[in-house]
Amino acid sequence: MPVKGAEIGVIGGGAAGLGVAWQLAARGYTVLLLEAREPGSGAMTASGGMLSPAYEAEYEEIPLLRAFLHSRRLYPAWAEALGDIGYTACGTYELALTPEDVPYVKRRWEFERAQGLEVEWLEGAALRRHLSNVSPRIPAGTYAPDEGQVVPELLRDRLVEAIQRHRGTILSHTPVQHISYASQAFHLHTPHQTYTVETLIVCPGVPLEGLRLPFKVYPIRGQMIAVESPHPNWLSAPVRYFNKMTGYGYTIPKGSYLILGGTAEEKGYDPSLTVGGVLDILRRAYYVFPDLYEQRILRFWAGLRPATADRRPVFWKVSGLPLYYINGLYRNGILLLPLVAEGVAAWVSEGIVHPLLAPFTREVEETGLALSPAPPAP
Repeated sequence: MPVKGAEIGVIGGGAAGLGVAWQLAARGYTVLLLEAREPGSGAMTASGGMLSPAYEAEYEEIPLLRAFLHSRRLYPAWAEALGDIGYTACGTYELALTPEDVPYVKRRWEFERAQGLEVEWLEGAALRRHLSNVSPRIPAGTYAPDEGQVVPELLRDRLVEAIQRHRGTILSHTPVQHISYASQAFHLHTPHQTYTVETLIVCPGVPLEGLRLPFKVYPIRGQMIAVESPHPNWLSAPVRYFNKMTGYGYTIPKGSYLILGGTAEEKGYDPSLTVGGVLDILRRAYYVFPDLYEQRILRFWAGLRPATADRRPVFWKVSGLPLYYINGLYRNGILLLPLVAEGVAAWVSEGIVHPLLAPFTREVEETGLALSPAPPAP
């Protein structure tokens, strides 16, 4: 027998699911969030928490860059509303690893400046004044002072608390295996119970539990390493570094430790660590920061980020039904979180599509979606 769930159901407890659930619960809706594992255990685990619009959007992604910038500007208000999420407006650096990489980094700087971003070009003594511990082999880089970061684990915890404070319900280890629709309600079938909701938002990220989606999601594996910081103030801001042969890497300060990362691998649904991935991360970080040679490694981990074929986010509504799909946030789920959460809440409650989300929004027909009539009662 189905159990009455809530006015609004949310499938997936990643950044988008938690943020949307909080915003809708704060508007007075009864919200039920179903998560296959633990909240924040998917793509949020593969995030360093950087809020760096200047270094995320590619040259052809102007609408996405505008969305990034707007969402980043919402974070101070979110930090005030939620509490301690580790938010700091510390800026972000991007470095060229070799002289051959300088033209690429400089082109990005010119592009960023053309879009109205405040980004400073650094080389020689100016670069060392900003980053005294960077290797003398690093020729040049840029600094975007308006960027920042959060701590993903703190953000997750504060969102869970905010949902519960507004009487929302979160059910962990409750994978939705099938969705049906009957009698003006969605039936969410889990291994132990079926829940009914009036409106449904499906945002599982990488769906590992067999839930079918009406579009292809590509899992992109990100491997990460936490190492002991030489001292708590050793690095003032996140540092990204680029090499045309090995790609990107980054080092992010988190007080007593640093997060190292920089892999983006299409290896299916395998979240394993690999010798090659870990070696690439450590090799790049040591090249930039030789002082890390003697630092202790604290832990390794990996996560899967949800991407679409064109790496654009998905915001779909099914025509004639209160059914929404949010996915494809890839490595920008935390950066886009405030805009996505507030925008989707307005879309669901008022029918208003935020203009910055409009380029990624579609209304689609029911045919072919992961939806079927409810099974007959026993």
